[in-house]
Amino acid sequence: QNLLIIEVMLFGAIFALLLLASTYRHPSSVHAMTMPIGARAAVAQLRSSSDKILNLVDVAKCAGWASGQQASILFLPECFGFIGGGGQQTLDNAEPPIKIETTTGSESSGDVSVASGPLCDFLASTVSTYANVECNHETASLPVSETTLNALRGGEQVSLLVGLKTIARESGCWLSAGGMHESGAPPAPASSETIDGEAETCSQPRVYNSHVIIDNKGIVRAVYRKSHLFDVSIPKVNLRESATTAPGEEVVVCDSPIGRLGLSTCYDVRFPEHYVDMVQRGGAEILLVPSAFTIPTGRAHWHTLLKSRGIENQCYVLAAAQVGKHNEKRKSYGHALAIDPWGEVIADAGGYDGVGTSGVAIDNDSSGVNEEEEAMSPVQVPSITLCDIDHEKMRSVRERMPIQQHRRDAPIKFGC
Repeated sequence: QNLLIIEVMLFGAIFALLLLASTYRHPSSVHAMTMPIGARAAVAQLRSSSDKILNLVDVAKCAGWASGQQASILFLPECFGFIGGGGQQTLDNAEPPIKIETTTGSESSGDVSVASGPLCDFLASTVSTYANVECNHETASLPVSETTLNALRGGEQVSLLVGLKTIARESGCWLSAGGMHESGAPPAPASSETIDGEAETCSQPRVYNSHVIIDNKGIVRAVYRKSHLFDVSIPKVNLRESATTAPGEEVVVCDSPIGRLGLSTCYDVRFPEHYVDMVQRGGAEILLVPSAFTIPTGRAHWHTLLKSRGIENQCYVLAAAQVGKHNEKRKSYGHALAIDPWGEVIADAGGYDGVGTSGVAIDNDSSGVNEEEEAMSPVQVPSITLCDIDHEKMRSVRERMPIQQHRRDAPIKFGC
């Protein structure tokens, strides 16, 4: 009888230990373990330059990190592949026209073949390496030697699209390529204005600023061409995107492993009707706002605008961002964000004005508090921040406060 009691007590103790082990989560892994792996997104923050190869290497690092953290899709900011010093550089470095590719049944369009060559091999190797290392300042700042760069350049113009397809296939991640210059746009009307210090009297060539979705097999699933162009003149900012960029004319939504994506780019965020349309007519669940916000406009409006788009549409908002000094003419605000359908910031990669929730300051002398500082970046770049998409939470928010239904039902008329 005593032996039976001991066995029962031992069984109870073992059961209790198993129960405790099954429910325990290390504090650092609690958030990461709350959602299915397929619903995880990685939001990148970059400091892109005019060197396409180095920019693609940074994307490959981010894709490796994302793959290692079981993210199914990586979001890249506007101008991830190229930021030049003027309009002519933008035109000279534009990608060829981009087409949506299909491989359903007997249909096939576009180039979905596997690319090869020194650059593709190097990008694939970078993805594989970074899938097995932590995202931190040391790994982010590992340089590419001049010898390697010279070997990779090879005298030919680098194709961002080919590089992205390689990265997508190697990492197993979908990519949201948040803004790349695409040729094939209609030229601007003849103008006598001065562009980049040169008098322009003939019809000006233009490109599209295109947000491209690529799946994990390297297939282009969607292309959105930025429709609202950044023509502004405010203190410390005087830009006219329309001088070299033509507006797109279509609203674009796209299915993905984490849900239905609503595509936009940077300045679009100031036009709420664009997002309402994607949600009401397109069924968007996750609103994408890849950006390269200036420091003055970022400080004034960045967080407010993104939270507003999330709240009024009851969607997740994912906003990959540029940060730091790109060249003598241009700096970006940073603070890549992930926002939930209630408008809460669940991840902030930091930038000027602080390190957010997950950013890592480079050092105490370049924290980014003073806009005039010459630090190349106030926080680590490249970097990623993770976000788990909780569809049940989004459903609950929408059921408890059915904004979309109320918007459709409201009997509002113009009274004047």
